[in-house]
Amino acid sequence: MEKLSNIIAKTKTLVTNIKLGPQKHGRKAHSGLTQVGTRVQPLTDTCGHCVTSYEVTSMVNLCLRKKTLDFACPVCGEHWDWEHVKEQIGPSLSQTSKLEAKVSSVVQELPDEYKKCPKCRCILRRPLDSTGQPCPFSSCPRCSQTHHFCWACLAPWFFPDEAGAGQCSNASCYVAASLLSCDTVTEGCPQLRACPKCHALVMHTKKSGKYEVCQECMHGFCFVCLQEVSLCIRYGDQICIERKADRQRFVTKRM
Repeated sequence: MEKLSNIIAKTKTLVTNIKLGPQKHGRKAHSGLTQVGTRVQPLTDTCGHCVTSYEVTSMVNLCLRKKTLDFACPVCGEHWDWEHVKEQIGPSLSQTSKLEAKVSSVVQELPDEYKKCPKCRCILRRPLDSTGQPCPFSSCPRCSQTHHFCWACLAPWFFPDEAGAGQCSNASCYVAASLLSCDTVTEGCPQLRACPKCHALVMHTKKSGKYEVCQECMHGFCFVCLQEVSLCIRYGDQICIERKADRQRFVTKRM
């Protein structure tokens, strides 16, 4: 006959297991992992909170609906940049690509607030100076080597005098800034393009469709792909010979 002490010990173990239940879900504080179904999400390397990809994606969609890129930890609200957010979303390439397109759209719509680093292309928010006013230049914290650039045209920003605020190195800063910050029109193209031949500014008009003629040099080009009309038109009015051209940038040296 089994001893009474063994029966009591087995009974205590059974009661404990019933109270705790199976340890397959929930947060594991000792290991720093969050398990949702079969998916495990590690602690973030910033604030250290456990989050799921669903929580991060919901936070991103909420920001995008508000037309802001002020991403933050869903637990404590600490600021996250977009590169860190993508690391937390997980390996779903289709989902990340869709969000990436929406984020880029916000950057295009709000050029005074957001820019992409001219070197590593990560998204930056415009810094403020000591008085709370928008700073005319910025730098990228993710690049290995510190480089300052003009917020308006993305050209290098120089500091010839240590006591001064420095200046943009681009003699064509106004032209480049206009090309980077103007509104968008048909097919998401910028409202302003620089003529591919003489670099004069050309504004898109609805009457001409996607083809424009520069009034300075009379060069005709496609406003979407920037190819010469005679080349692009071979593919028809709806298809371009090349993909849609990015916003143009020009840097000319100061004399």
